[in-house]
Amino acid sequence: MTGERSIRDVLRNLLQYGDLSFRDFVEIALYHPEFGYYARPENPVGKGGDYVTAPTLSPAFSYAFGNLCREFMSRSEGGESTIVDIGCGDGGLIRAVANEKARFYGVDRETARVTEHGTRATFLRALHEVPRTGAHLLFSNELYDAFPFARLVQRGEHLHELWVAERGGVLDWVEREAPGPYEDYFAERGIELANGQFADVSLEWEAFYEDIARFSERALIVTIDYGFAQSRLFDPRIRRFGTAAAYAGQRVTRDLLANPGEQDLTAHINFTDLERAGERHGATTLFFDSLAKFLLALGITGHELFQPLESIEGWEARDEARRLVLPDGIGHDLRVLVQAKGLPLDGWSFQKRLF
Repeated sequence: MTGERSIRDVLRNLLQYGDLSFRDFVEIALYHPEFGYYARPENPVGKGGDYVTAPTLSPAFSYAFGNLCREFMSRSEGGESTIVDIGCGDGGLIRAVANEKARFYGVDRETARVTEHGTRATFLRALHEVPRTGAHLLFSNELYDAFPFARLVQRGEHLHELWVAERGGVLDWVEREAPGPYEDYFAERGIELANGQFADVSLEWEAFYEDIARFSERALIVTIDYGFAQSRLFDPRIRRFGTAAAYAGQRVTRDLLANPGEQDLTAHINFTDLERAGERHGATTLFFDSLAKFLLALGITGHELFQPLESIEGWEARDEARRLVLPDGIGHDLRVLVQAKGLPLDGWSFQKRLF
């Protein structure tokens, strides 16, 4: 609208006509084309940003991912191999592993931060633009936890959805009876929330994964994200207040309405949704466990940062690499789901039992 100079102006204008569902609030706060969090020119990912991802934490990650790419190409039984990073961000990971032996693509709805110069990778805005011939390694890292999500709470026998209102110039919460699709989400999965239990859900998780699963008849689908299987994600004993969180300046808070457009909003995903969606389209689950186990099986310790250091200068980089696999590091917070269709179902390095 005319006169909008910030995300707060956008929200204020919208709230004149009624409250916003929290799901729509997240959509605007993150993805408004001019003022949204991901529309900002600065990169929010990395040590100087708001949060760190596994690929940006250490080059040891791209080393292990490169091992997976080579294994995939060797097991694709001839023909052309295509490696796709879906939600590639600035394209750093796909650039690091790209070579002349396969086609490499980075896919992201925002490509402004991508640098293509001197790389063998091609960057596109949508998966359907990627050639469908041959075999595909379809990879994503922290993609689904960036989807807009609803925040819900059980009140007695009724499921409520949280909405956002403005009172005296301050954003505040409002509860309304949840619409049918969210009631159906829990009923169809046999999930019973406890009275007063919160849950964070995106109806887009499953639909988007289905698009990926049906994209290729010969595919290895590798999904890394924060989340759990359904039984753990909605366990009222440990998830009574849901998983929604806000990230800014390397800090996490639960103040989801503060500073819209200036903090990331995220929720843990239901990996069972993804697993079942893949199975409906002919995919078989090969692995579901922590990122640490996945990277160790891929041989991450072969990277030079895991070797004895000759000087004190490399200690910080070594510690960051070890955070990918140590019990108190990021590698134990993230989960990896691997599904395959039209490719061998066993004998993959990540299926080795290390411990």
